[in-house]
Amino acid sequence: MGRVAKTKLSSAGAVDKISGVRYQMSEIHRTLRDRICTLYYPPGTVLGETTLADEFQVSRTPIRQNLQRLEYEGLVETKNGVGTIVRGVDLREYLDTYAFWLRLSEILGDFCSPAYAPKALERMRGLALRARALQHEPPNFEAFWQILHGLHSVTNGLITNGEVRQTHDRCYLLASRLRLDIVELSWDDETKNLHRELEECCLALRAGDTRALGLVHRNYISFGRARITRSNS
Repeated sequence: MGRVAKTKLSSAGAVDKISGVRYQMSEIHRTLRDRICTLYYPPGTVLGETTLADEFQVSRTPIRQNLQRLEYEGLVETKNGVGTIVRGVDLREYLDTYAFWLRLSEILGDFCSPAYAPKALERMRGLALRARALQHEPPNFEAFWQILHGLHSVTNGLITNGEVRQTHDRCYLLASRLRLDIVELSWDDETKNLHRELEECCLALRAGDTRALGLVHRNYISFGRARITRSNS
């Protein structure tokens, strides 16, 4: 059985029962996804429905639904006689994802709303400050992931087309685990790159230029793909 960490879920607060269940479902998915992407659940980890249901204090049905969602996102797979396991990293598949993500970012600005830029800029500035501080701290891969995921969340939140937003999100989730592998090998360079990317994103958002934001995103995806290719050659 794979390792499962205890995680406290936020209270749903003063909401009806149906809303509470929906909120909890979202939290379960986010927690499991983050554990996979940060390699807390390494490839091959078995995600047992009963164990997870006990942890999150829910029935097995919402756990099964979340595992199905993770399977759709390409993060887990179901094997007969074993159950649901975290998928391994297939380099060719991930490089194909990077290639598609790269092309998608080139046209990202066409699907983003400049009206959301001021709020996005505020969040991006905060992330840039955290990334700058991270350069002067001991390696903290969870903190790196949180900033990286924040960058993606801000960018993805600007996309007004639902299909594009969902596809962009899936590409990011698939590619993030390879990115973290590289971070472990070259912490100093990766933290500098992350801070630089955030600063350039801030410049684009300050100008209200979502097309430029997409191109910044595209450039750093390309840089990351090149580093991954070199590290596996």
